[in-house]
Amino acid sequence: MMKEIDDITVINATAGDKNAFQLIVLHYAQAVNRLAYRYTADASYAEDIAQETFIKAYQAIGRYQAQAKFSTWLLRITTNSAIDYLRKANRQMAQSLDEEGAQLEIADHVIDTGDRMDLNRRLSVALSDLSDVERLAITMKHHQGYSIDETAKVLNIKNNACKQTIFRAVKKLRKQLTSEVNA
Repeated sequence: MMKEIDDITVINATAGDKNAFQLIVLHYAQAVNRLAYRYTADASYAEDIAQETFIKAYQAIGRYQAQAKFSTWLLRITTNSAIDYLRKANRQMAQSLDEEGAQLEIADHVIDTGDRMDLNRRLSVALSDLSDVERLAITMKHHQGYSIDETAKVLNIKNNACKQTIFRAVKKLRKQLTSEVNA
């Protein structure tokens, strides 16, 4: 788990100290970028999301309240930025398909072994079929190492709902990946 930045730096940043905010960016840049990458699997998109995260955080830093850990607040902004990005990308892709008159057909035959996607690609496709909340929850819990409690706080849901969301996501992934392997 990542180390929290000191409270003095956060207090100074909330008071408008630009140098303190720069220290926050330097301290959390890698964690924010890593989390954004888990959602997009694309380094340049992750950088865009990280940049958007810090812009939003800078604009909202005066409203940060110390009841939650600063990293939880910042990673929630990252999560929201990633969701916004994914929704925008999905809308653009759907619009592009409509404009081209493309139709998606589900093939009822098995893909040749030579044409099979590598494991990361299959996982990426399987993750894209999850809801935004399921994808974010499973990414935070299993790829970023957050506890159920921390994941629930970032996603702004109750612990039991978080557990159910992760359970449902794992079940969907297992079903999709198992059916693909058995195909």
